[in-house]
Amino acid sequence: MKLSATICIIVLLAIPAIGQKKFFPGQAGNDNIELSASVMLDPAEIQQAVGAGLGENIVVFRVKATNKTGDPMRIGPADFTAVSRRDGDRGDALAPGQLAGGSTLIIKRDRSGRDYAQQKNEPGFTGVQGVAKADKPLDNALLESLKAKELPDQETKPNGSVEGLVYFSLNTKKLKSKDAGLIYKGPAGHLTVDFK
Repeated sequence: MKLSATICIIVLLAIPAIGQKKFFPGQAGNDNIELSASVMLDPAEIQQAVGAGLGENIVVFRVKATNKTGDPMRIGPADFTAVSRRDGDRGDALAPGQLAGGSTLIIKRDRSGRDYAQQKNEPGFTGVQGVAKADKPLDNALLESLKAKELPDQETKPNGSVEGLVYFSLNTKKLKSKDAGLIYKGPAGHLTVDFK
């Protein structure tokens, strides 16, 4: 009697789990897309991945996205936002040109964690409430490396995958991998990839 009651309880507890998708840290998915990602916070690791240092407060995610639908679907860096669960900081994907120089990129972070960015291809451009400009010469080798390794913005085939790096500016002070998150908001829905 006790054995059959125990079996019934185990079966009842297992029923809600049937059909639910369980993912490991760094993974998320639904019926349309499956994402797997890893996060790089250490400047030395980032330098090894892209071939050059990218400076402070840069976070890089290695992302693989698999189209699970029977139709083509566009996937690209613009579908992703990086978040810090430590301080609420968030940022949209950066283009390789914003990291390799050649233009002025001015980023000001307000107290709510939002970025205000302006970019102009003229030397001496100042903007956003007197913030210092980040003006540096174009590094063609770095630009080509960043472009080659970036998650391509392209239409994937049904059941096809794309893989590459996505670059972000986040406050990395005291940020650990478990505090980072990656939000996908694109044609396949809305998903959050956690790393803990």
